[in-house]
Amino acid sequence: MANRRRGFIAAIVSISLGLAVLVGALTYGLFYIREDHKTTLMKLEGSYQSSFYELSEGVSSIESNLCKMMVSTSDTESALLAAENYRNAVSALNGLSGLPLDREDTVGTAKFLNQVGDWSLSMSKAVSRGKDISSYRNQLEDVYIYIAQLNSRITDMIALIKDDFLVINNASKEKLSNFDYNESSVDPSAEYPELIYDGPFSDAAKKDSFGELMTLPEISEEQAVENLQSAIDGISDIEKCGVGDEPPCYMFTAKVGEANVFACISVNGGKILSVNTDRAVTVANFTQDGVIRLSKEIASMLGYDGLTEVWYNEIDGVATVNLVPLTDGVICYTDLVKVKVGLDGQFIGFEATGYCKSHHSRDLSPTIDALTAAECVSDSLEIVNVRLALVPRDENEVLCYEVAATYKGLRYFVYVDARDGSEVEILRVTEQGGQGELVS
Repeated sequence: MANRRRGFIAAIVSISLGLAVLVGALTYGLFYIREDHKTTLMKLEGSYQSSFYELSEGVSSIESNLCKMMVSTSDTESALLAAENYRNAVSALNGLSGLPLDREDTVGTAKFLNQVGDWSLSMSKAVSRGKDISSYRNQLEDVYIYIAQLNSRITDMIALIKDDFLVINNASKEKLSNFDYNESSVDPSAEYPELIYDGPFSDAAKKDSFGELMTLPEISEEQAVENLQSAIDGISDIEKCGVGDEPPCYMFTAKVGEANVFACISVNGGKILSVNTDRAVTVANFTQDGVIRLSKEIASMLGYDGLTEVWYNEIDGVATVNLVPLTDGVICYTDLVKVKVGLDGQFIGFEATGYCKSHHSRDLSPTIDALTAAECVSDSLEIVNVRLALVPRDENEVLCYEVAATYKGLRYFVYVDARDGSEVEILRVTEQGGQGELVS
């Protein structure tokens, strides 16, 4: 009897232990499933947001290129922009197809982007075959209007994403899913004719060599430290933190008051290439004129004299001023210096690698005059100003006339070759909400 009782108790204990193990396993399994599901959702959300940004970038690039094409007089340049727009349309469609949206919510937009892509490719081919593209030019403004509307709608949605708005949880909501375009909105149909920052050239491709900089004598690390001390008042705790190779330079960390500083000094010539601080802007009591004056003083203090301002941009209390040399009356965009100044009058950052890469003696003699250059741009443009400018072009330099102009409220810079009057580049100034003015 006792043995039977002990056996019964043992069975009860075994069952209890088994149930405990089973409950533990189920609990762990459920936790693992929840965590795995959470990870999967995060990956999906990342994929959806990436698709949104691909769509946005493609449509925004199409709009910028169409703006340039509307005022371009060069069929060749227009063909290049049209070819870019074909690729942009494909990219935008890829982004659209990657979103978790019902087909009926995107069919109109997908059709429209396909039409814009086909129309752009057709226009590019027409130019390559030497055909007249006046019929395409007549359609440009209509296509632009509807691309701009689509871009505005996508920009609003991107703003929602940046405001902790999850695509995966809101794909079915009207704000996110209203992508459809009415059939009559715009139709660059299959009946084709027989066939735009932070300032102008601020991100242009630079040639690899640093030209005259590399001919200057090399300095020691100690001399580089002395250069920093003489250029920046109150700098202290200077420590070398590494070396760079384009161009060869010494890299330092330091302090100015409470602010941390990172600076690069070229080995050849001891030129200050860049200085960045983590200063925070406190008050905003400087005017644009005051900031520009201060930026020139900072550039001079750091070894770059005789510069003139070509671009001013202000975001969240921090102004970026682009400065270049004015040589024989020519604005040299190739030799760019950027200065960041807080609207409280505090120096925040400086960068002169563009200047150091490109600056050298040049012959800056135009063949045509400003009046002739003005006659080379589209009659649609209302010209505001014309001046000589040296601009980067395919890692080379071209002496141009910069024609500042407007067209239906849009602002442009058109660059005309100062030798033969050909169109070199068109840049469009755009207003970005909360981001100041950009050039595309």
